[in-house]
Amino acid sequence: MIAPRASAPAGCQLASLNAETCERYLDWLLAKDAVAAPEGATGLDRALAHCDDGVTWGRFDASAKVWRLGNQAAPEVSPPLRLETLQELRLFGEAGEVLIWRTEEGPRGRSLREGPRPADGSDDSDPLRPMDESRILRGDRVVEQYRYGFTQIGDRAGAAQVVPLEVTAEQLQERRLRLQVRHYYEQDPESGAVRIAATRLVTLTSGGIHGA
Repeated sequence: MIAPRASAPAGCQLASLNAETCERYLDWLLAKDAVAAPEGATGLDRALAHCDDGVTWGRFDASAKVWRLGNQAAPEVSPPLRLETLQELRLFGEAGEVLIWRTEEGPRGRSLREGPRPADGSDDSDPLRPMDESRILRGDRVVEQYRYGFTQIGDRAGAAQVVPLEVTAEQLQERRLRLQVRHYYEQDPESGAVRIAATRLVTLTSGGIHGA
């Protein structure tokens, strides 16, 4: 069941996800063969999981209609996704994000869908308009290329991750591997103070904020 939140930050629609719905998303992510996507999954094509034993990225293979995960390409670097070790999972895309986390009572989560925006750009001066941030991913060298379009990147400190993109050394040197994040705001009705109320992932790119 998806339960809408009583109020949501400007520019988005929020809903809480119960354990049953979260498990359907996990089953969809881990399915080896094509299965029907859960309700509300339209437009989700990237995944980022933080686990007790590391980080695993994923991407949705639209032609095969299955998810490709980093541990399938490089199990020695990316851990398998298991509810027992999952800290936080984000399935995301241009249309929104599903966030799932582990609790003692089982998985819980929330869905965030992009809200409508004025077609004429009249919200440009609105202090509550969503704002994008481009974060440079850690890594300064290509370690290895894998199947399914994954690339292992690393840095001088020994950190490594397997990203769901074909990345070149030049792109890393030019700091073009970026994660686009979107912040949504709300205003305190008494003080008028504006603060970040929700943040989601939008896309992962190796060619700039809007590039592939």
